[in-house]
Amino acid sequence: VVSTQSTGTLLNYCSYVQWVPMSDVCVAQNRSNLCVWYNIDCPERVTMVTIKGEIEEIERSDGKTEVVVNEGVTTISYTLDEGLIEFGTAIDDKDYSRAVLYLESLELTPETEAMWKTLSQLSLESEQLHIAERCYAALGNVSRVRYIRSLRTMAETNEGQFRVKAKLAVLDKQFKVAEALYLEQGYVDDAMEMYQELHKWDDALRIAESKNHPRWSC
Repeated sequence: VVSTQSTGTLLNYCSYVQWVPMSDVCVAQNRSNLCVWYNIDCPERVTMVTIKGEIEEIERSDGKTEVVVNEGVTTISYTLDEGLIEFGTAIDDKDYSRAVLYLESLELTPETEAMWKTLSQLSLESEQLHIAERCYAALGNVSRVRYIRSLRTMAETNEGQFRVKAKLAVLDKQFKVAEALYLEQGYVDDAMEMYQELHKWDDALRIAESKNHPRWSC
């Protein structure tokens, strides 16, 4: 996992593993199971299909992706979900609007739920708030939808730009980043209030002391 710099085992007794061409989708075989990770960032979300032979190859052409399985006497092709594959391609291209269109065409399953979550995080990191709001709506997270909507309104003002960045940093638990953004703009009270709302009293006092804030002298 890149974000945590950690490693782990995806599958035991693996006799075949390969990426789907031009995508981040991983296909593997575990004994009599065809295993597909449409979202490799969520390794626990794996689609499994029982097969009776050995995977030979992955074929992708004309908008269709198939896993070819040799069953001895004949070969059987298992068609993968092209919508889920295309989602990964859209993410690689940073075309998050296209990713939303693909997900909207699919039912909400454990796999697509994981993808909505991935897209919500990426859209927040890139400050595409309208995409993030759509993601949280799809996930049924009403409170997060309201919060993102309030940030979109805030972003419409010049002063609101840095405030939005700070609040997004708080949302991502990057409190030191948010603190720096507030203090760079001279908003000491906002930085202190952020820590107070988080019940991080020592940090609020640290800022008050370093900035000789009136609250500290009291």
